Amino acid sequence: PTLKNSPYYKSISFCCLIFAFACDTNETESVLNESIEWAPIESSDMNKAWMEDEQFLIDEFIKVQEWEMTESESGLRYMIYEEGAEGDPKAIPGQLAWVQFEVSPLGDTVVYRSKVGKAESFRIEQDYIENGIHEAITYMKVGDRAKVILPHHLAHGLLGDSQKIPPLSAVVYDLKLLALE
Repeated sequence: PTLKNSPYYKSISFCCLIFAFACDTNETESVLNESIEWAPIESSDMNKAWMEDEQFLIDEFIKVQEWEMTESESGLRYMIYEEGAEGDPKAIPGQLAWVQFEVSPLGDTVVYRSKVGKAESFRIEQDYIENGIHEAITYMKVGDRAKVILPHHLAHGLLGDSQKIPPLSAVVYDLKLLALE
């Protein structure tokens, strides 16, 4: 086969073009500076649109699941569907919370879970975990089990977790508070 018919022809041509532009850095910088304009109003509108779309998806997901959830001021949704014993202590900031959990992106399958029979712990409002979990746990008492939906800004944010949670993803937790210290 001739070079022009080779599957690598376009790749080689593209690399040569990039190399040609890279050699004249002043011209390349000039072109980039002219074509990229910061528009804070547009990015604010884009962020608002993302938030509105996410809220719509969360609302629809809740309807399909037929869950009766409470929404906090931050946008977190939660529903306690198993209650601990009367008089069990309620979680407060600074305590060590022992939990079992399952996590899934909204409408997807479980991607993380605590090990069967083993609890994981975190210090409420002090440890490095999703902000929404710190908030959600304060609505619970020992023995409670809750469904919790974290919008992306309370979960893994713009980038996801770089493993199993995609960027800009709301996540659903099934969370059980086992103990407090």
